[in-house]
Amino acid sequence: MCISKCAALLVYEVPKTTVETLERRINSFLWRWLSVPKSFCSIGLYSSGSKLQLPITAVVEEFKRAKVRLAMMLRDSNDQAVRQANIVVKTGRKWKASGALREAEERLQHGDIMGTVTQGRLGLGVITQASWKAARAKERKGMVQKEIRAVEEE
Repeated sequence: MCISKCAALLVYEVPKTTVETLERRINSFLWRWLSVPKSFCSIGLYSSGSKLQLPITAVVEEFKRAKVRLAMMLRDSNDQAVRQANIVVKTGRKWKASGALREAEERLQHGDIMGTVTQGRLGLGVITQASWKAARAKERKGMVQKEIRAVEEE
């Protein structure tokens, strides 16, 4: 789902339960279209870490990323009046964008403290990771978006 299609989720105050209902409806149509059994899990449709990846993302994931992006835009705005307005991004009772933003930033800062962890038989220094402290504002926004996606994938 592209960002322009997700603009309605960004602009309107839609609760997460409504988005979950919409995603269930979309999943039923996707299952029928792809001719997969009802027992097929939605993780198989939207997983980015599996062997077979479809070029689609979950509506709930896009909703969360859009709301976190909006919270970041309001919090980090260049306009002082917007920053001081303390606008709350409403997402319903089940999930809060401000909490997810804070959690993602804390995970990135923790990753900065831990450093790069090797995986498998790779040697030290093979995997490089962007540092939260050294990143500029635009890079930090991208890092937070990736972290939100990683949390949703978990």
